[in-house]
Amino acid sequence: RRRSEGMTELAVPSERSLLRRLSLADPYYIYARRWGIDAANRKFNLFETGVEALFPGERVEMDENRLDVISLLALARILDHLPSEQVERLKGRRWLYVAKDCATKCILAMRLAETPNAQDAIRTLRDVFHDRTAYALAAGCESPWDQVAGIGTLVTDQGSAFISEEFRAVTQSAGITLHYPQGAQPHLRGNVESSFHTVGHKLMPLLSGRTFFSPVERADYPSEQLACLDDDDLIRILLTFVVDIYHNEPHGSLKGETPANCWKRLAAEPGLLPVPDGLTLRKAFGRPMTRRLRGDGVLFSGLSYSCDALREAFLHSPERDVEIRADLFDLGWIAVKVGTAWHAATCSHRGFDGMRYTDWQEACRALRIQHRRAAALSEELVHRAVARISETNRAAALRMQLTPFHVTEAEIARNEKALHFSLTSSVTQLPGAGQTGDPLDDGFDILPP
Repeated sequence: RRRSEGMTELAVPSERSLLRRLSLADPYYIYARRWGIDAANRKFNLFETGVEALFPGERVEMDENRLDVISLLALARILDHLPSEQVERLKGRRWLYVAKDCATKCILAMRLAETPNAQDAIRTLRDVFHDRTAYALAAGCESPWDQVAGIGTLVTDQGSAFISEEFRAVTQSAGITLHYPQGAQPHLRGNVESSFHTVGHKLMPLLSGRTFFSPVERADYPSEQLACLDDDDLIRILLTFVVDIYHNEPHGSLKGETPANCWKRLAAEPGLLPVPDGLTLRKAFGRPMTRRLRGDGVLFSGLSYSCDALREAFLHSPERDVEIRADLFDLGWIAVKVGTAWHAATCSHRGFDGMRYTDWQEACRALRIQHRRAAALSEELVHRAVARISETNRAAALRMQLTPFHVTEAEIARNEKALHFSLTSSVTQLPGAGQTGDPLDDGFDILPP
C-alpha cells in the first residue's frame, strides 16, 4: 500500500529493537497480558516490613498444606496384616495443619489430616492452648514443646475448613479474633507459608517417596515405589524436625536468635496473653454429647460426673437431657450445660484427674477380658490396670492423636456401649458437695463404721 502511494516502505524491526521498545512499556501491563492479573499482582506486590508482632500469641497464623511425600495411609500394625496388593492401594499424600506464632516463629501446633476439614483444624487450634511436651516425648524428642499462650488474632486463608461454621463458632467461644486476609495473596500469611517451604526444602529431601515441587523436577524418580513411611513414622519425623531442629536453629528474621530462645525472652519481658480458663476451653473444644440426668449426675465413658447444678436439675428440672463437653486428655471433670449456663462437673471416682481417655479405654479393654462376669469393679483394680499400661503403648497412642486415626465420636459411643460394668467408689461424698444439714439433700449414711 505504501509503495502504491509513493511512500517509503517500513523496515521490519529486529528482535532487539522490538524488545527494546517493549522494555519502555508499562511492566505491570505487559506482565498481566502475558501471565494474568493474579500473577502480575503477586510479582508487583507493594510491601514494607509486614505486620509486626511484639509478643507471643499476639498474631498466630494457621494454614494447611499437602506434604511433598507419598506415605502409607495406615498404621504399621495394620499394614502387617494386609497383602502387598492392598498395601499398594493405601499409598498417598497427607495434609499437614500448622499453627505458627509470628513474634517468635515457633510452631505452636501440628497435625496430619486425610483431607482438609474443619474438625482437624479445630483440633490443631486446641493444641495451641496446651503443653505439647507429651507429644514431643512420645516422638523421642529431647527438647520440650512447652510454648503455650493465648491468641490475640488468628489469621487463616479462606479455605473451606477455616470459613466453616464449626471453626468460626469455636474461635468465637474461645474469645479469639479471626482474620481472613485477601485471597490469592499468600504473602499476607507469610510466616506460616514459610514454614511449609522450610519443611519442603530441609526435611522432604531426607525422606523416601518425596514428590518434589514439580513434575519436571521429579523427572523419573519412583516416588510410589520408594514410599515406606506410615502415619506414625511421619508424625514422629515431623515432631523431631520441629521440636529438636527448627526451634533450636538460628532464624534469619530473628537476627540469628533461635525460636525457642526468642519465646523464652519475650515471655519474660512483655509477658504472654492469658490462656482461656478450663471451662472456656471445654465449651469451645470439648467433644459435644448429650447425656441423661441420673441420680449420680451424668454418665460418660462409664464414669459418673456430678455438681450442684446437676443435682438441682435432677430434683426440679423437667428437662432430663443435658449437653456435656468432655476433654479426652483429662477425664477428671467435664463441662455440663444446665439451662443456659455451663458448669464444671467433677468425676465421682478418685484418680481420674489428668487421665487420658486412651489410657482409660485400654484399661477397660483389658478388664473386660479378665472380668467378663463382673458387674462392678473397684477403683483400686482399675488404677492398677492403668498402671500396667506400658509407656511404649502410651506414647504410641499419644502420637496417634496427631494422625487421622485419632479417637472419634463414633468410637466413643461404641466403647460406652461395650462398657458393661460400673465402678464402685470408696468416696461417699462427691467432690464439691458441701454438707447442708438436710438429710434429704446430703443423703443417709447406711454403711457401718
